[in-house]
Amino acid sequence: MLDGAGSWALRGKVPWFLGLIILFDSWDAVIVAYTLPSISAEWGLDALQKGWLISAGYGGQFLGAMAFGALAERFGRMRVFWPTMMTMSLLAIACAFAQDYPQLVALRLVQGMVIGAGLPIATCYVNEVAPTATRGHFYGTFQTLMASGFTLASLTSAWLIDIIGWRMLFVVGSLPLLAFPLIRLLPESPRWLAGRGRDEAAAAALRRLGSGPVPTAAERPIAREAERVPLGLLFAPSRRRRTVIVALLWLSTYLVNYGLLTWIPTIFVSMFGIPIATALRFNAIVAVVAVFLPVLLRQSVDRIGRRPPVIICTGLSGLALLALVFIPVEQRTLAIGAAIVGQIGISIGALTLWYYSAEIFETRIRSVALGAGSGIARAASMLTPLLVGLVIARTGSVTLVFLTFGISALVATGLWLFATEETAGRQIDD
Repeated sequence: MLDGAGSWALRGKVPWFLGLIILFDSWDAVIVAYTLPSISAEWGLDALQKGWLISAGYGGQFLGAMAFGALAERFGRMRVFWPTMMTMSLLAIACAFAQDYPQLVALRLVQGMVIGAGLPIATCYVNEVAPTATRGHFYGTFQTLMASGFTLASLTSAWLIDIIGWRMLFVVGSLPLLAFPLIRLLPESPRWLAGRGRDEAAAAALRRLGSGPVPTAAERPIAREAERVPLGLLFAPSRRRRTVIVALLWLSTYLVNYGLLTWIPTIFVSMFGIPIATALRFNAIVAVVAVFLPVLLRQSVDRIGRRPPVIICTGLSGLALLALVFIPVEQRTLAIGAAIVGQIGISIGALTLWYYSAEIFETRIRSVALGAGSGIARAASMLTPLLVGLVIARTGSVTLVFLTFGISALVATGLWLFATEETAGRQIDD
């Protein structure tokens, strides 16, 4: 039915509605990094306190991504998604009114849990209602809006903080409260409903999305309404190899992605002697380019597939990062160019992983799989900054850092090349 005739009026709005919500999920995820200098100046935080404040949010995101995927599998996508997004927005307001450092750390930890829940569940829903032939384009619209939250935070926070102060930047993250009526327009995933044997509800959901007449489904074995879907199902014999490969892709890709995102400006300044303003300007270039990467994928992945772009781009990223091991510190322009190629290339890999992970697992366990993948990414976001900082502190050099990043990117390339299958144009498994 999802690939059949119909007006599909509401379905066409799904990636726009959910994309706008997750834009603010992305904003909430990173805004603490841009408000930290102001918070630190106001409350007199030391380096360790700053680190805990950043890690609290990422730690919460890790827990939320792992836990809420299972809840969405058990109780439904929308029944878990909209309460978590409303909670995220209310906690954004609470963060703005935090009275001291312990309060803000605690609030960011709890808010991180619902932030971590949003993206995997929304990704799951968008892919489950998308038409097969244009699923990449359909999901690409959502992903473009999602990624815009990171870029908007990067480009506008310094300007806004001088005008409205750091507390109001948290309030901006509460804007999904205004979109509550839009979320409530969306029915439950018809794939999830059908998988639970709720044929009448699935038919009603299809009609609400804009399908044509829905035939009566035949009797079939069904799962219980609130059946628990444990994480261990990912390692059932039929899924074990797939799960391990996808987990390694998430780990190797996001180890590099978050490491570069967090440390490149500092490395430019401390190791290559580039002025702070110049380093931030180059980082802004990457942030602007990152806005167009989901658009590029949106327009191409249905025609050329998921695998070719990511194999080429992660491969180039790995080679560029390995090249940084051999570039003399005096060759600043060359070093900056290689670092930018490395960042953009691995970003393509990070974006494509969401497509692939949503398409490679069946409906019954898709939300759990996406939550686990996102959890691995969040774990990398916590560990990579500490790893890089430790290496630089102990060795005084970035050679080992870039060597690690380059090898990780090439490992991801090898996995894409030899251990994955193309999913473009293939119906996702119910």
